[in-house]
Amino acid sequence: MPSASKLFVACVVCLFVLATEAFSLQSLPTTSSKIALTKRNPAFIPSSAPSAAISKSKPAVVTKPHGDEFAMRMVSASGISGGSDKPASPVSKLISTVWNEQTKLLFYVGIWYMGNIYYNIYNKKALNLLGHGRCHWTLAAVQLLVGVLFVLPMWLTGIRNKPQLTLDNWKTLFPVGFFSAAAHGFSVLALGAGAVSFGQIVKAGEPVFAAATGAVLLKQIDHPIVYAALIPIIGGVGLASLKELSFTWTALIAASGANQAAALKNVVSKKAMAEPWAKKLGPQNTYAVVTILALLSTLPIALVSDLGTLPTIYKEFVANGEMMNLIKFSVLSGLNFYIYNEFSFLALSKLSPVTHSVANTLKRVVIIVASCIVFQTPMTALGMTGSGIAILGTLLYSLAKKKYGGGGH
Repeated sequence: MPSASKLFVACVVCLFVLATEAFSLQSLPTTSSKIALTKRNPAFIPSSAPSAAISKSKPAVVTKPHGDEFAMRMVSASGISGGSDKPASPVSKLISTVWNEQTKLLFYVGIWYMGNIYYNIYNKKALNLLGHGRCHWTLAAVQLLVGVLFVLPMWLTGIRNKPQLTLDNWKTLFPVGFFSAAAHGFSVLALGAGAVSFGQIVKAGEPVFAAATGAVLLKQIDHPIVYAALIPIIGGVGLASLKELSFTWTALIAASGANQAAALKNVVSKKAMAEPWAKKLGPQNTYAVVTILALLSTLPIALVSDLGTLPTIYKEFVANGEMMNLIKFSVLSGLNFYIYNEFSFLALSKLSPVTHSVANTLKRVVIIVASCIVFQTPMTALGMTGSGIAILGTLLYSLAKKKYGGGGH
């Protein structure tokens, strides 16, 4: 079986797991007429407890020390424990041995990592076929469309609960979708204009933009140590850019634009995600709704920027026989994009903020290494040193934000 076919089968398996998780979390049994089960957040797996009583915790926001705060805001704490007092069958014991809390976490993190790696690889392959700066907004729209086409059938068939939103609710979430579209579109442009490794190095500087945007727009002033932790990030990105062989101004500016858009998304999501109706959506449905809004925001930009180029590209790819490869890489990148985001939410529900920070830092290192191997991207000694300093600075910022981020100074 070709490697692309194997990956597609793996993606289908992952989507099946997501659908199964969503379905199983919707159809929970009742234990007594005196106990009313509350609906669970579909991104969470129940934690085991010795008591047969059902525990219901207050919705809480899991704080992510850095990066995409919006994603963490969608992960709210809730859980159900207990159930039937009947002894477990041998089959149930076997299943629990293979598929328990530990193996679930390993599986979620593994798919989060692998999906992210394969997204970057197939996204870059599609961009390489298109050529520098051509139709990247259209590619971004196609990738978002794949995610929408995945979730819509789940809503229509009842596998996943439909979001109950009014027109005003959609309007409230629209800015989140708009800045999500901008962050994704600029990321695609950055990864097309330069090497994947260089784009990831610059994107490691996202905490700098988040801290500055929070200070200016939200008047959130952090502890001086938190700001001091930004210095190695800025210095590392600067060193990596100074002598990096894959450096381009377009990649640097686009990746910085993606960082700024992500910071603005975090700002506008603070108010939106505090609404009671937004908390009821759950992280997976919230991500799906934001993906729809991001697609709607991306389509007009794609039409304006790429409409004149599309007929030429179509004729070119029909003539050179690369049309099927372009479609394949575009669809697979979109499929992996949606998969790794869904599984990241499942993983985040089981990781502490600090552990997640370490996992996210290691993920960026893995992506850089994998992309350099796949695309044979050369890196100078100064570039490797700079990227290491920037990524280490990101982790230090996470730890400082965790310890000192509670109050302003």
